[in-house]
Amino acid sequence: MLRVSVPDALDDEIAAVLGGGSLGVEVAPTGAGRSELRVYLGPADDAAAWKDRAARSVAAHGMSAGDAAIRLEPVEDERWAERWQETLRPIPVGTRFVVLPSPSLDPPAGRIPIRLVPGMAFGTGEHETTRLCAAAVEREAAAGSTWLDLGTGSGLLALIAAHAGASRVMAVDLDPESAHVAQEAVQANGMGDRVTVRAGSIDACGGERFDGIVANIQASFFLRHAQELAGALRPGGTLIASGFLLEDLAEIEETLRAAGIVVPDRRSEGAWACLVARLSG
Repeated sequence: MLRVSVPDALDDEIAAVLGGGSLGVEVAPTGAGRSELRVYLGPADDAAAWKDRAARSVAAHGMSAGDAAIRLEPVEDERWAERWQETLRPIPVGTRFVVLPSPSLDPPAGRIPIRLVPGMAFGTGEHETTRLCAAAVEREAAAGSTWLDLGTGSGLLALIAAHAGASRVMAVDLDPESAHVAQEAVQANGMGDRVTVRAGSIDACGGERFDGIVANIQASFFLRHAQELAGALRPGGTLIASGFLLEDLAEIEETLRAAGIVVPDRRSEGAWACLVARLSG
């Protein structure tokens, strides 16, 4: 088993990356704003290669391997995977969608299924910021609109934007492993004609402007890249921003406002915040 310590704001995103190709990954809150990812590996897996993969993934988010306390430990119980799979349940998001973390699950009646590729499901369900963003994307993605999903992780928010009406979605992530995982999810959900996945950040958009951007990323991104976000939005375009705590709200709002992005709507769940903002003009 591979153990990785990450900030709560990044647990879903990094778990999605490390889950791809593994037997499964659990997210265990450890307190003080951090969680431990427990990635289960098969007997034929190259443990050293997985440790390197984890180091690259956390480095893409500004952490060192030491910060993440990456380590390998043996697992004695060989039936954990079977029991873990039995605990997985559909995860409702928004009002119309349901995430299916196992290929054996059937969607409940009346909800649109979004299937995760094997290994991408996490034991604690979706993070609060993911739920906040998913609900906002469902409300805001108008028919025929174009969207950018920054820090796409598993690709979930890009898929929701496409299902909600967006005619074209670009999904980008700094971590090439994450981009690969998102591409697998796009193909598994039959959305390859509407969702494009790229490795990179906002600079990977080639100067294109979008009707909407969703970014579930740590607070520092919005403080450093507010002008780039404004430049990637069409006049009147929507920015859905989350991945940060309520205590960061005032500073992020002020920074966005200085870039011409005003915030008419604020939502929260627990200690986590989500902004729905508009580009002036």
